[in-house]
Order: sequence, then C-alpha cells, then structure tokens
Amino acid sequence: MKMKSDSSAKNNRRAARSKLIYVRSPAEIPDFKSDDEIADWYQTHSTVLIQDQLETLPAKVGGRLRERVQDRRRGTSSLRKRPHPSRSA
Repeated sequence: MKMKSDSSAKNNRRAARSKLIYVRSPAEIPDFKSDDEIADWYQTHSTVLIQDQLETLPAKVGGRLRERVQDRRRGTSSLRKRPHPSRSA
C-alpha cells in the first residue's frame, strides 16, 4: 500500500540522532559560561563512563519546593491550599 506524498506520516519522522560522545575523564568536561552551554554540551556528550569520578554536590532548593521539603522534615502536611492569583480580563 502506497502512502500519499502529502501524508502526515512524512511529518512524523523523528530527526536522526547523532551518536553521543562518551567522556573518558573529568578533565574533558569544559568550564561552562551559561546554562545554555551546559544543555547544548550534554545533548551530544555522555558522562556515564565516569560517573563514579565526579564530585557530588549538595542540592539547593528554594521557593515552594523549599517549603515542601521543610514541611516534610517537620512531618506537617504540604498540601496546604494556597489562593491562586486571579487573572485580570
């Protein structure tokens, strides 16, 4: 069965993914200047081979997530309802 040339199946094809570059030492990881640079680099590189050599850093949280973590540690409910800001028309 032939598909029509204007079929939507033609538009649903995924772009071919390039193979990842496997980093073999922490020295190969560059110093990044922005979050965008980090994201772009990790789209093409993998650190899976050196995960055990990377430094573990404590996570920092703020805002509502911080409140939820603190509530959980205190054993209080984090399901408090907050009023949603009203939208002006």
